[in-house]
Amino acid sequence: MFKIHPIQTGKVKVKQFQVMGAKNKLSRLWQLFFTNRWSDWLPIYCWLIEHPHGLFLIDTGEICKVHDKGHLPDNAIFRGGVQYDVKREDEVDRQLMKLGFGVEEVKAVFLTHFHSDHVDGLCHFPNARIYVSKAAYDFALGSKGEKAGYFRKNLPSWFQPETFEFDDGKEGGFETSKQFLEDGSIIAVPLPGHSIGHTGYIVKTKTHRYLFSGDATYDGATLQDAVPFVILDNAQAKQSVKKLRKYAQSSDVLVLCSHDPNVVQNIAL
Repeated sequence: MFKIHPIQTGKVKVKQFQVMGAKNKLSRLWQLFFTNRWSDWLPIYCWLIEHPHGLFLIDTGEICKVHDKGHLPDNAIFRGGVQYDVKREDEVDRQLMKLGFGVEEVKAVFLTHFHSDHVDGLCHFPNARIYVSKAAYDFALGSKGEKAGYFRKNLPSWFQPETFEFDDGKEGGFETSKQFLEDGSIIAVPLPGHSIGHTGYIVKTKTHRYLFSGDATYDGATLQDAVPFVILDNAQAKQSVKKLRKYAQSSDVLVLCSHDPNVVQNIAL
């Protein structure tokens, strides 16, 4: 049995340039603080994989505590750059129940990066194995992590993930990768730029390769135009999206972006 379930854990709005790109850092800062051009409401997706080896989850989505005072910093960057609409029933545990699964059935969680809308749902998985790239983990929990949008205080007290490095050789146009199962059906590839240590995950079936790209780019159109989604590191982000676009040129590859409103219909094609 193999099946992909997109799980929407609420909605988010960001400034329009964060979705469609900006020419440079100065332009991004100007649009962040001095424009009121917002995106439409975007879904916040994580992904349940029904796999012959068990149930796996890629990211964990957002939780309703994102609306609580103090959960995110009360400063101009966060007030000016992001809005959330997340209810308790949107959280991943409730969404799993609707699919007929319990959180205890999830064998492992694979994290793309540490921004809150990808990791806040970790609180529901104290018994799952959790995997994340060492680069992402070290930076997120380091002294510079909070300034980059990673909030250690919001991680569960029990959080001790299994970190990994990309030491398993090439995967398509990616020079390095990390293989998790002996059959090679789940592989991590580096997609840095949106965040430190940002990671994509490739899930292989007999007919397709699904690349869960996190926030490397917004949707199919920005992928084709090689536009990164909210850039932390310009050079790395652009290189990552170019590699992603090249990998996606194969007819059996489907790239799944975490905030793409069209992703459900794309999977159904």
